Amino acid sequence: MSENHRGTAVKVRSELNIHPEDPVSTKTVQQEHHKYDIYARAAIAEPVITENYTKMRERWCDDHKTWMCDDCKYAVWSDESSFTLFPTSGFVYVWRKSKEGSNPECLVPTVNHGDGSVMIWASISWYSAGPIITLNGRIMSVTMWMFR
Repeated sequence: MSENHRGTAVKVRSELNIHPEDPVSTKTVQQEHHKYDIYARAAIAEPVITENYTKMRERWCDDHKTWMCDDCKYAVWSDESSFTLFPTSGFVYVWRKSKEGSNPECLVPTVNHGDGSVMIWASISWYSAGPIITLNGRIMSVTMWMFR
């Protein structure tokens, strides 16, 4: 069994076959992995949390650990998010006959140069939710406002 999650069966086979007296095939490597319910699957995307970002979050928590409920009444929280309108990467599979390649139901819409996404910003406070605003460009920082 391989401990390298990113190693291909071909690479594992070549590592195992350093000693040619008992070679194994790529298929054998795959079958051994399958015995333990290990299959090639898409990796799950996860945001990178840097050491600096972790320190900033810890500092924020330390600065606000004495807050009471009433303190939240004077804060406005905001966030932004980007939504992709069209698939941007990977393959989309469809069941079709060989002559149905141009059938609209068998096509995947695409856009050029990364277009096809929308970024929105919104805020919320103790008293209400703010408007949802569509943004042009990128957000470079997030701020929490305090009103007293």
